Amino acid sequence: MKNRILINALGIVDSGGLSTFKKLLTECVLDNNNSYYIICNEGVFTNPLKKKYLNSRTMEFKFIANKGFFHRIYYENFIFRTIIKKKNIGLVYNFTGTAQPFIKALQLIKIQNLLFFSKSLDSSYIQQKKYFLWTRQIFFKRLIFRMMLQKSKYIEIQSEHTKSCLSDFINITNKVFNVKSDISLSDSELSLPRHYDFTKKITFLYIVGPHFEYLHKNLRDFTNAMLGISNKDLDFEINITLTIEQLNNSKVWDASLNSKTNFLGYIDDQEKMTELFCDNTILISTSVIETLGLHVIEGIKNGVITIVPDEKYANTVYGKNMFKYNLFDKDSLINTIMTLINFKMSYREKIFSIQDDLRQNEIGKFTNILDVFDEVINVQK
Repeated sequence: MKNRILINALGIVDSGGLSTFKKLLTECVLDNNNSYYIICNEGVFTNPLKKKYLNSRTMEFKFIANKGFFHRIYYENFIFRTIIKKKNIGLVYNFTGTAQPFIKALQLIKIQNLLFFSKSLDSSYIQQKKYFLWTRQIFFKRLIFRMMLQKSKYIEIQSEHTKSCLSDFINITNKVFNVKSDISLSDSELSLPRHYDFTKKITFLYIVGPHFEYLHKNLRDFTNAMLGISNKDLDFEINITLTIEQLNNSKVWDASLNSKTNFLGYIDDQEKMTELFCDNTILISTSVIETLGLHVIEGIKNGVITIVPDEKYANTVYGKNMFKYNLFDKDSLINTIMTLINFKMSYREKIFSIQDDLRQNEIGKFTNILDVFDEVINVQK
């Protein structure tokens, strides 16, 4: 008898969440043992999925308008009850970290956002004296998400450091964790290292989504470092996945960098994104916290040198061979950039070692969501 699984993807709009959601669907569409009822928000990047999977015999989509966080909580906890009964749902897969405490159906929660479970991020709000902003953006939502997690038994994570972060806020003793890889690392998907000649123009690549002004994205470190680099004898340009309107309306960005910047806007096309990982490109990530950091992983897979914060998540996910800097320290980031440019060893061997670290860190994880579903359903039985 087939299991009927509800995939709750409410909250997925763009960026890394959308990429992971698309990968999930490619795994589910090949499943002949289960059928899926998929609920997600209407949007320019999600709507095409309905057409793409129109002829699927096992996947049914329902799109609803995005009316905000509290409407989502209402929909999940009240409308879901009717859907579960009507569709005979056996498992609810909460793809974006929420849960329904009063629904009796078996549930699996995927945690791919640590915004509400990070002591490092809390510290960054405090250091910048953003107390009211922390209360509005983090504290109240943390109360809701923590309550949900406390009542949930089965949790899917992308990396072991997520478990450690959650343990700072909830008791995880009786939780069942399934660690699943959300990246593909076959030999055909790992590019050869790009070529570097720092006597020529350098491109600094900064990939960020529409929530770039949230403190956890930490655009300030990148902006301040680029301003510092401007005072050095370097020929460089910036590629950034935002529009000039977005950045000029930001309090963090400095418009004096506009003349050196290519404003690319949000890129959903994978081929166009891959084109950004070209020779003499340095990808910089300044995220305070990540569950995975797909933009960094794409950089590593495509053979470009990447700089990341020297934080626990980066060491766990990407390995210890990365070029790193200290968060909220522009001089540290500038020094790392200059160290990289004056690196005496082989860039090629460095990139190969980082790719190998990434591959090693994914060993032992579930590679397909269907295996996770089977594990949860069988344990419950």
